[in-house]
Amino acid sequence: MKRLISLTLVLLISITLFAGCGSKEETPTVATPDDTALVDTSNIGTVDNPVKVTYLCKDVVPTEENVQKLVEEIEAGMAAEGNYIKLEILEAPAGKYADVVPIAFRTGQVSPDIIYFQGGDLPIAQEGMLEDLTPYINNSTNVKAIMQSHNRESIKNYPYLLWLAPARVQIPVMRSDWFNSLESKELLVNPTPDNYYAMFKEMKDKGLSEYPITTDGTIAKLDSVFNHAFGVTSTIMKVDGKYVYSKATEFEKNKLEYYARLYKEGLLDKEYITKQWDTMEQAFYEGKSGFVSGTAGDVVNVYNNKMIQTNGQTAELIVLPPAKGLSQAYQSIDVTKESRGFAINADSKVKEAAWAVLEYMAGEEGRRLDKLGLKDIHYTEIDGKITLTERFPEWWARFWPTLVGLDISNITGEILTDPAVASLDNAAKYYYSDVNVVLPNELLPLKDAMDKLYIEYSTDIIRGTRSIDSFDEFVAKWNAAGGDEISTYLAEVLK
Repeated sequence: MKRLISLTLVLLISITLFAGCGSKEETPTVATPDDTALVDTSNIGTVDNPVKVTYLCKDVVPTEENVQKLVEEIEAGMAAEGNYIKLEILEAPAGKYADVVPIAFRTGQVSPDIIYFQGGDLPIAQEGMLEDLTPYINNSTNVKAIMQSHNRESIKNYPYLLWLAPARVQIPVMRSDWFNSLESKELLVNPTPDNYYAMFKEMKDKGLSEYPITTDGTIAKLDSVFNHAFGVTSTIMKVDGKYVYSKATEFEKNKLEYYARLYKEGLLDKEYITKQWDTMEQAFYEGKSGFVSGTAGDVVNVYNNKMIQTNGQTAELIVLPPAKGLSQAYQSIDVTKESRGFAINADSKVKEAAWAVLEYMAGEEGRRLDKLGLKDIHYTEIDGKITLTERFPEWWARFWPTLVGLDISNITGEILTDPAVASLDNAAKYYYSDVNVVLPNELLPLKDAMDKLYIEYSTDIIRGTRSIDSFDEFVAKWNAAGGDEISTYLAEVLK
């Protein structure tokens, strides 16, 4: 626990509170004074005695033909570099992956060398069950080369989970044919909340959609568009000399008042609170709603392809900017730790071999295999020119879902559609680091109770069953439920 808290302190000291980061970066380094031990990942195993490495990841099934061929390609590629491994894909326990895998790992039901977590890893790391990846990264070539700003910040503060992927930013999109039919085009150059409101209102008034905005049960996707404009720039903010959660600030109150206006005027889906991701997407494709937010890159790519498939090429999506006001950015990215990613089992007997697999998949050959798929199935190659096949869309990366490190200059076909690429560009342009703190276990029940209060009051305010004036009552209850006590802790950590 002391190790984790110290790592959190490093984060909070190193974060620039109110500055965005671009996508073009210096050569990344991840170094700490006491983590300089050399890790040798060369000459692993032999032809006759390869090192067995086990791997567990969500939706990666050992019986799937593509996965079996992927394993063969990895083994052959690593052997060509002098590392001989036998990669075994494990079957995940039945149930929701994020819930069952941490339990199965802790109890020993599964004990892979490489394990993907999608939550539930923090207490496991605190118990010393996950390997500190810092020395491996320090001595890496490929992994370091494709790390981005948020990866470097996260690994400094929580060195047990690595996820080489674009930051998970929710990007707003809508049909370009609908946008082009509107008069509210000032939004692109001056995306104030008022101009967003004008666009939503025009969409509804012209009958383009039943409700311009929908989401999947929470306001998180809306927050990615509007948080910064209203001054909600991070999870924890310093207001009047006191460290507080932004959910209990005047900035949040003003944002909720804006959402309540959208809801009252029928611009926000009246049933948003009961929508799931699939019904949200269905409403978007069918034209009931005209505006959603999706994760930059792959998810926006899926949205674009399905929208065109449903409504024709003119319905290609357009990527919209974050609202502009007191600040301008999409959702702030929490770099206290990765929310998902690969870990190495601290009890593994083959840690160097496990890391060598992750390192290989971050290299030139691994990047091509991971992102393009299997040669002559998902792409063909003639005289160095790569052409993606009709089966390429069925492929997805089983290790590092990033385009960094992949040469796409000689590829014919779309790895990502133009809107998906634009979403990644915007995510980098409007990137903003969050400020957060990992709370000790004794404060977690207080925070859970506070979050439930927030959901109750924010939902009621938006839907009009409570007036915006009730926000002050919420803040009083929030502070009594633990806000004051946690603020005292934050002051100690952030001093």
